Amino acid sequence: MDPLVRLNQPETANILPPRLKSSILKRMKYIEKGVKRVQVAANLLYPKYYVEPILPVTETPHEIGQLGVLYARTIPVVGPAGVEIVVQLSAALVAYAMTATIDAVLAHEFLHYVEYTRRFSKMDSLAEEVSTTIYESVYADADRLYDPKMIFKNKRLVNLLEKKFSAGLVDQKLHEKTVKNWIEKGLPTLHIPPESNTIGVPVAALLKSTFDPMIKMRIEELDRMIIERAQRA
Repeated sequence: MDPLVRLNQPETANILPPRLKSSILKRMKYIEKGVKRVQVAANLLYPKYYVEPILPVTETPHEIGQLGVLYARTIPVVGPAGVEIVVQLSAALVAYAMTATIDAVLAHEFLHYVEYTRRFSKMDSLAEEVSTTIYESVYADADRLYDPKMIFKNKRLVNLLEKKFSAGLVDQKLHEKTVKNWIEKGLPTLHIPPESNTIGVPVAALLKSTFDPMIKMRIEELDRMIIERAQRA
């Protein structure tokens, strides 16, 4: 997959100001370097990823003023060959985030990728829980992932994850830049209610899906380790 496919499609090619689009293209090198760091730290291949020019945001009526920007999402895509798991990176993340945040976000989404692969390959929990508030979404998100220390053999990356994702993504400067330079300027956004952030995947699509065998082998190893630790406790 071309990571810039959405920036070059006819319907989205011109929705961002030329200067911003140019900045995104120049800063893609930080995404590429971050992906390589994650791959080396995990000794596994990163999933396909692309940059989304329309900024996903979420807000709930009973949390007035609480705006959540979805800087990245890991999304199962159903196609003719079954289910493919891809990472969506917001253009705002590419344009405004420091490299430490980019690395942390890429690593966090990799944890989601591993978790989706586990669920889908084992036919486990084909529909996610529905969260009705941003707060609940943050903590539900963290609870279902593997411990980063079990995935990454890189202390810097693990420390970044612990620092940046102590309660959702923590980066006030990135959020301020995004609000000021994107949202307040009326650049394209997509409002997503938290309760609609549910993934339903047809069983028929899963049955014909192929997932990275190295990821599946690692998952089996991790699950054995978790069971053995529980038995010793």
